Amino acid sequence: MKAKFYVPLTVALVSLFSLAAGLEAQHVTHDDNGPPAKSVTLTAKNFQFDPTVIHIKVGQKVRLYVTAPDSTLGLRINPFPDGASSATPPGLYFVFGEDCWKLRKGETLPIDVVGDTPGTYTFTCCKGCGKEHKSMKGQLIVDP
Repeated sequence: MKAKFYVPLTVALVSLFSLAAGLEAQHVTHDDNGPPAKSVTLTAKNFQFDPTVIHIKVGQKVRLYVTAPDSTLGLRINPFPDGASSATPPGLYFVFGEDCWKLRKGETLPIDVVGDTPGTYTFTCCKGCGKEHKSMKGQLIVDP
């Protein structure tokens, strides 16, 4: 009697893992290892980002060269468009995604991003950096 239960459970688990692998493969397609279509220098200092607004086109691979010249900071780019519902899929994909990139003082960190969905995506400092930490924000806008 137990053997009848194991076969459907095994089939269900294999199907679930296949589905998960298929979803993961969708993200891998963004890692084309080709050169970025555009590069942007982003500086983080004095509790602000410069530039505060970055525009990219849908489907365009962009390399952000992020520098924190004065102190160690962090960068978090929300992969979901501002105001999106909880069921909205991410609209930004990172070739080597992280939740919070550590920006070491004086070093430049390259971050490759592709914008799949038009919208505004907020980026913030994700390392406590001082009294005006919460004001450290910017926008990456994906244009159609």
